[in-house]
Amino acid sequence: MWIAGSSDKAAWQQVANSVSAQGGPKVTIQGAPFNDYFTKLRTQLSTGSAPCVVSIQSLRAANYTDVLRPIDSYAKKGGLDLSEFDTTALNGMKVDGKLYALPYDTGPMLLFYNKDLFKQVGAEEPKPGWTLADFRAAAAKFKAAGKTMFASSVADMNLESMILGYNGGRVIKADGTLDPSNPAFAKGLDWLSSLVKNGTATQASADNDAPSNNFVSKKVGMYLDGPWSLLSQKGKVKFPIGVTTIPTGHTSGPSTFSAGSGFGISKQCGYPDQAFKAIKTMTSQQVLTTLARQGRAFPGRTAAQQTWYDNAHIDGVESVLKTAQKASTPLPGNKQSDQLQQLFSQYGIQAVNGQQSGAETMKSIAGQLGQ
Repeated sequence: MWIAGSSDKAAWQQVANSVSAQGGPKVTIQGAPFNDYFTKLRTQLSTGSAPCVVSIQSLRAANYTDVLRPIDSYAKKGGLDLSEFDTTALNGMKVDGKLYALPYDTGPMLLFYNKDLFKQVGAEEPKPGWTLADFRAAAAKFKAAGKTMFASSVADMNLESMILGYNGGRVIKADGTLDPSNPAFAKGLDWLSSLVKNGTATQASADNDAPSNNFVSKKVGMYLDGPWSLLSQKGKVKFPIGVTTIPTGHTSGPSTFSAGSGFGISKQCGYPDQAFKAIKTMTSQQVLTTLARQGRAFPGRTAAQQTWYDNAHIDGVESVLKTAQKASTPLPGNKQSDQLQQLFSQYGIQAVNGQQSGAETMKSIAGQLGQ
C-alpha cells in the first residue's frame, strides 16, 4: 500500500486486521510513499519478492497485467456479487474485459472552490452542471477584482479531465489505445493556455502539489481534485469549501474522467484463494463504510457511499458528486501511461504556459511515445 506516514499505516493496518477478525488469514501492511510506490512495486514483482495482495490504481492497472492475476473466476467461486460495486469503479479495474482488482474507492474529478473568494469578487457560486459560459462569467469577476480564479495543473488526470469537459478531446481512447495526435486535445491545450494568458489561471509547474497549496493559501479561487481529497482539504482550509463539476463546453459526451484504487493479487502468490478472501473482506460494505466515516475514501461500493455524504458536511456535495458520476467515464490505463504523465510534465507545461502550441506539444509527445 502507498503509505503517507505512521498514522496512515496504522489506519490501513486496521483494514488489514478486519480479515483475520472475520476468520481469514493474517494480513500485514508494507509500503512506500505514493511517489515511490509503483517503482518499488514493479521491482518487487520483478524480483519475486512481492506480497500476495497489492494495491493498484485503475490508471495503472494496464501496466501490471503481466504480474497480476485476473480475479473474475475467484469472484465467481467466492460468491461475490460484483453488482454491489459502483459500476464506474469496477470498470476502471478491468483491462481487456478482465477484472484485476476489487475497488475500495472511486470518484470523478471535481472542482473545489473557495466560497468566500467567490462572494468577495461578486461571482455566482458554480452549480453542478455549469457551462463554459458560466466559467467565463465567474473568471471575469475574478479578473476585475485582481484575483486568479483557477490553478493550472499538468497532472495527467487533471489535464485530461479539463480538456474532456471543454471539447471532448482525449489522448487515450475509450479502448485504452493512445491517440496523441487527437486535434481536439491539442485545441484543449490551447484553451488552457489562453486561461493563463488572460489571467484566469496560474502558470503550470512540475509540482503537482502546487494547485492544492495555492488553493489552501487562498491564492486561487478553485482547483481540480478528486473526492478522495475533499474531506482532508476541508480540514486544512480556513474558509468554507465548495465543490462543483467541471464546466462543460463543446462536447455532448462525458465531461470528466473518474478513477479509483483497489486490491489485486500478484501472480507470484502461492495462496490466491486466501488472498482473494482477504481482498473480499477489505472491500466489504462494513470496511468501506468505516473508511467513509473516517473520510479516507469515497467508497467503491454503492451501499457505503451515503455514509461518506453524511460525513462530508458540505452543502450540495451529494448532488454534485452524483451529477459528476453520471457525466464521467473511467480514464483507461495504458502501458505507456506513466511515460505519458512524465511527458505532460516535460512538454505540457510549455503548452499551458504559452511557450508552444498544443499541436506542436502533442507532436513532440507523440514522437517520444513512438506514435
